[in-house]
Amino acid sequence: MKVLDTGNLEARMAADASADAVVISGLAPVPTLEKAIAETKKTGIYSIVDMLNVSDPVKVLKSLKVKPDVVELHRAIDAEDTAHAWGDIPALKKAAGGKLLVATAGGIRVEVVKDAVKAGADIIVVGRAITASKDPHTQADLFLEQLNREEIDQFRVMTDF
Repeated sequence: MKVLDTGNLEARMAADASADAVVISGLAPVPTLEKAIAETKKTGIYSIVDMLNVSDPVKVLKSLKVKPDVVELHRAIDAEDTAHAWGDIPALKKAAGGKLLVATAGGIRVEVVKDAVKAGADIIVVGRAITASKDPHTQADLFLEQLNREEIDQFRVMTDF
């Protein structure tokens, strides 16, 4: 999946650039969030609202007339020495009418994957734990083992020819 963090770009530009999703800051004003999410729906790509530094993600989600496809509960890099706070994932899903995927991100390590899944996370975003590893392949396998299911990419239908 190609994801483009759009910043000030329009969702249509992201879609034209072959992105599968756009990431929108949850700190943006509600009208901005709603417009960006609506544009992603028009273009057929996913909308991801990143809740980095958002104090009440459920409140933000409830305020939106149009809901995103994914909400990312993101812990800041300078807060990685603190415990993960997944928040109330079931409340997020309820606020979105049940049609929401929840991602967790920010210093995800192998030992917290099961906790994130148990809390209700649908997507686990892993970065440096794999990319900075001396053995990225083995590290990725360790993450997949924690999910206790087959790698999803084995089931993906390839459309990029």
